[in-house]
Order: sequence, then structure tokens, then C-alpha cells
Amino acid sequence: MAVVRPYVGTPDEPLAPGTESAPHDSGTGDLAAVASHVYSFTFTGRAGEYFRVWIVNLFLSVITLGLYSPWAKVRKKRYFYGNTWVAEANFDYHGDPVAILKGRIVAVLALVAYNVAGHYLPKLGTFIVLLLMIGAPWLIVRSMKFNAIYSSYRNLRFHFHGGYAEGFRAIAPFLLWPLLVLALPTVRPGEAPGNPSEWAALFLPSLPVVLFYPYVVGAIKRFQVRRSAYGSAPLDCTLRIRPLYGIYFFAGLLMTVGVMAASIVISALAAFPAAMPVLMTVFIPFAYLLVAALVFGYTRSRVANLTFNSSTLGGGTRFVSTLSARKLGWIYFVNLLAIVASCGLLVPWAVIRTAAYRASCLRLECEGDLEGFLSDVAKPVGATGEQMGEFFDVDLSL
Repeated sequence: MAVVRPYVGTPDEPLAPGTESAPHDSGTGDLAAVASHVYSFTFTGRAGEYFRVWIVNLFLSVITLGLYSPWAKVRKKRYFYGNTWVAEANFDYHGDPVAILKGRIVAVLALVAYNVAGHYLPKLGTFIVLLLMIGAPWLIVRSMKFNAIYSSYRNLRFHFHGGYAEGFRAIAPFLLWPLLVLALPTVRPGEAPGNPSEWAALFLPSLPVVLFYPYVVGAIKRFQVRRSAYGSAPLDCTLRIRPLYGIYFFAGLLMTVGVMAASIVISALAAFPAAMPVLMTVFIPFAYLLVAALVFGYTRSRVANLTFNSSTLGGGTRFVSTLSARKLGWIYFVNLLAIVASCGLLVPWAVIRTAAYRASCLRLECEGDLEGFLSDVAKPVGATGEQMGEFFDVDLSL
């Protein structure tokens, strides 16, 4: 295990990536203020290296009709975990591809059952969705437990102690969607609504999803952080739901303004027939990618900052995230243009540059030395950690 020593330098001297800092005494004699250390995250992956991993994963997944995808996911996560560093040590991923395969099988069977039932009997398809949503918290908890216990830092595992009831409370508002679909008249695809009740059936079920989406996002993130632990050190999260509504409201406003602006330009250019080829092949895709990148960059950066900056580890270590919505949105936009222009071959380059930026905007701030903290949280935990074979391992994440 690498030994991390406090950084000593002049107050104005910048920190090298991955080093820690000890704030200088301001003359007040406050020793508690001097005891703070900062550890920056860094990502050392390279596009050329990851391209080899990515292209092999893609080739084997295609020729096996997707059966290799769980092994591809493990290889990808091991690469990204292994290249993510903090305090001169990297993370490790020990996931079992068979467990991920079980999760994929569950997801595929659920999707097939919904599509078949929904095609012939729409109400039956909605009832299947309701049953799946009732069982979803159990699967979510198992998936979170799987991803935690198979992740480690300095040979010490993460843990997740959440239960079904907490997971159910987090997603409960979304149950209103299938319940409203079952209660309202059925409107078949391609048929125009004929009365007010059918109009209500067309739009009303989606209303709870729109209204409660920020709440569910915040509740799931708070649930995941609060019930997680690193060794014997629990994580805590004071994330509030109200700011999430502001984030998603502004994102919806940004999307509306972007679509309206693009529509105005398209209407103006439509008056010139000679401009139609450029309009259809260049401007419309360009505008779509720009609006999507800005909205996605804004929501991802703001939600990540809010979550990390509300989280602590062991009470004395806090996370600080400084993602810029404008910069992340621009990174996403350039990534999308590069992927489209290269017919997908620049996906590894896009993923690497995004991971590098996100890592550069994250750091740990500790009240004391990180080495002493790690020694304390490792003492009560045995070498084997949790009994990994005692629960049904499943990973539903893609």
C-alpha cells in the first residue's frame, strides 16, 4: 500500500493531480483547520488502450448475439476502475459475468413478456409492468449490493445494506402510471381519442412520471449512498429533493427554448428550396445534437454536484464535485459529432475524455490523514468481507 504524505508548499503553489494538501495555519492556532487534507481524483485511461478493449468486446458481443456482453461489461469496468486513482491508489472491480448474465436474462424476459402481452392485450401488458415495478425494488437492492461488494479500493470492499422497503418507498410514486393506465379506458395505437375520458387516458398516466421524476431520482441516490459503506465506514447523504425540481425544470425550459429556436430557423430556411438538402442533412441533426448535449450536460453535472457535495464518508471525509454544466455539455456535443462523423469508431475516444473530465472535477477532503482513516475502517472487517454467496447475485445495470 502506497504511503501518502501531507503536501507541504507555499500557499499559492498549485497542487499536482492526485496529491493531498494541508492548509496553512492562518495564525489563529486552530489546529483543527490545519488538519484538513485534499485528495484529487485522476483518470489515466487512454483512448488507444481502451479502443482495443472496446473493439474486442463489440466483436465478440456481435458474433455471440449478445451472450458475451456480460463479460464485455466486466472488462470495461475493470479498465475504468483500474485507471481511476485517488491518493496514489486505484480502484478495482471483481464482478462476476455470470451474475450480470442472470440480470440480462431477467431484463430480456420481462421485456418480451411486456411486448407480447401489450400487443395482444394492452391491459395485461400494463398489469405485467405493475408487477415488475412492485418487484423492482428487490432487484434494485440486489444489483446495488452486487456492484458494491465487487468493488474495492486498496483491497477493502464496499458494502450495501439497503432493504426492499426503502427501495420501494423510493420508486413508489411511479406506480401511479400503471395504476392510471389500468383504471382509464384503453386507446389503441393509431386511433384518435373520441371522448374526454380517452383523451385523459392518453395524457394523464404520464403526468405522475413527469411530476415525480426528480423525487425518484433524488430518493434513489439518497437511498444508495446512505445504505452504502466502505469497510466499516458508513456513507451518508443529506441530499434535498427540492433543488432537483429546479434542475429538471430548467432543463425542460432549456429543451423547449432550444427546440423552438431550431423550429424558427427551420421554418425560415424552408422558404428556400435550394436550402432543403442542407437543412435536412446538416442543420436539423446539428441542432438536435446541440440541444440534447446541452440538456444532458446540464442535468448530469448539476445532479452529480448536488449528490457528491451532499455526501460524506465516515463522518469526517466529504466529497467535492465541481463539474461545469457548460463544459460537460460541450464535451458531450463534440463527442456526439465525432461519433456520428466516424460511424461509431470514436466511441472509445469520447468515453475516455468524458471520464477524464469527470474525475478531474472530484476530490476528497479529510479532517485527518487518509492513511489513519483507512486503517481504522479496515480493522473491524475480516479479509473475506460479506458472505458474497449468501445472496442472489444479480446485476441489472447495462
